[in-house]
Amino acid sequence: MLMASRHPRLGVTRDPEVERALALTGPLLDPAETRSAAAQIRALTLRGAQAVLAGASTASQLQARLAKRYGARPGRGSLLELAPPPGKPSPTDATPASDALQWVRGE
Repeated sequence: MLMASRHPRLGVTRDPEVERALALTGPLLDPAETRSAAAQIRALTLRGAQAVLAGASTASQLQARLAKRYGARPGRGSLLELAPPPGKPSPTDATPASDALQWVRGE
């Protein structure tokens, strides 16, 4: 069986909201983007993603890039809530900083 694409398919339920979106946006799109409902949904998905990214804050965009590139996750805690470690810091022992970083990450 031949498929039009080598990529996995994604099922979309044609509920009343999707039908309305297809009907309202069809005349606004390029004919190549409306040759089928699947092509139209793809075009709307890509345009919607661009709109979301354009409207995202700079911090959100930076977090998304860091997550994609390095697998970084945003912290769930606040360093300001940590009590300072007891005693004088040792320049050769990174354990307190590592412990603080793990706490902020929620690990």
